[in-house]
Amino acid sequence: MRNIMKDKKFYKRVLIIASPIILQQLLTSSVQLVDNLMVGTLGELAIGAVSVVNQLYFVVIIVTFGAMGGAGIFSAQYYGSKQYDSLKQTFRFKLLVSVFLSTLAILIFTFFGESFIGLFTDNPTTIQWGLEYLNIAKWVMISMTISTAISSTFREIGTTKPLLYISIVAILSNVVLNYLLIFGNLGFPRLGIEGAAIATLASRFIEFTLLSILLIVKGKAFNTSIFKIFKIDKLLLKLIIITAIPLVINEFLFSFGQTVFMQSYATRGDNALAAINITNAISQLVFITFGGIGTAVAVFIGNTLGENKLSEAKENSKKIFSFAIIFALVLGLILFILSFFILNLYEISAETESIARFNIRVNAIMIPVISMYISLYFTLRSGGDTKSTMIMDSGYIWVIQVPVVYVLSRYTKLPVIFLFLIIQILEIPKVGIAYSRYKKEYWLKNLALENQINAEKLMKNKA
Repeated sequence: MRNIMKDKKFYKRVLIIASPIILQQLLTSSVQLVDNLMVGTLGELAIGAVSVVNQLYFVVIIVTFGAMGGAGIFSAQYYGSKQYDSLKQTFRFKLLVSVFLSTLAILIFTFFGESFIGLFTDNPTTIQWGLEYLNIAKWVMISMTISTAISSTFREIGTTKPLLYISIVAILSNVVLNYLLIFGNLGFPRLGIEGAAIATLASRFIEFTLLSILLIVKGKAFNTSIFKIFKIDKLLLKLIIITAIPLVINEFLFSFGQTVFMQSYATRGDNALAAINITNAISQLVFITFGGIGTAVAVFIGNTLGENKLSEAKENSKKIFSFAIIFALVLGLILFILSFFILNLYEISAETESIARFNIRVNAIMIPVISMYISLYFTLRSGGDTKSTMIMDSGYIWVIQVPVVYVLSRYTKLPVIFLFLIIQILEIPKVGIAYSRYKKEYWLKNLALENQINAEKLMKNKA
């Protein structure tokens, strides 16, 4: 550990790459907290309504990340090996995925939105407000998924600073529009929860516009003509799909599992639902390390694997683990301290406040464990070991955590704080599973080189 921590130049480079993403996510989390506070002035039912809709969005976002993650593994390695034509093809795949998933999500939310919201609560007011929010905010899916395709590719090639600046503009837009439209300030109509939805939609469109401009100006390495959108080599497309399928399945099952968790917590009433939403909003202030870890892995492990420097990639992985754990310990301490006073900003009942405070402290203690797991997860994924990530992530959730929370929530009267605590403690064995897989080094391979060799073999066979 000491030898690893001595490499100051490496950690300086990690901070240069990861800091903009961490700051970007910190700003995003801060705004989500502000949104939470603004919507919270409308009452705990409003918080519950928005949290339910956000959970539905969470499923779409995570599945999008999974589908694009399959292409992203190749993007990082192709950039490292300077195979720019193949890099453009991975970006085309992401754009096609964006259009497909956003269209599918809008159709599902249009026809089944009310039914999905009803799974979380039987309160007619919460259902009505949730539907009002969903009917407007569902259109954010189009700009959001395409923005994800653009920003994720920039991250994979190590361009992160402009993403921070764009996020700042989008975030400020969201805050200002929330202030104007939720409360009806400066002559604007007082729209309440619908105002929050319009603000989200508008700020996402601003973000999409700025990212599109960035793509034109600085995305020459991977930008593509719309007329070439379907031009993807068949072998590469097959490899991306084979790699992406376990990720998509994993992310869907993972996000669906998280939805089951929330639905189980909601069986303890509207106070529990509101408290979980508040817990997540505040905890995100320190869970920001995860985006930075993912970016660092893509650049310092994915790019290095693409350069065929396997020993260096292995060494870099150990250094990133150390960075992730130490940084998480500091942030966990900050979150624990915040738990003593940050809930005073909310207009909530004493019961909701008590639940949220306990859960936040649990997250504060658990963040180093989760951070280590995230590091291992992205490392395995960087080398294309996606089947392992699916088994240890969503497989573990559905075999262990989902049955436990389902049984405890339906067949016991255990308070929601203990349901939450048990599920978080069950995260610990996942680290051991991930580490054992990491040690086997199936992830330590150059996918870009393997693809090139396979293509050459295919050409010879055809000849």
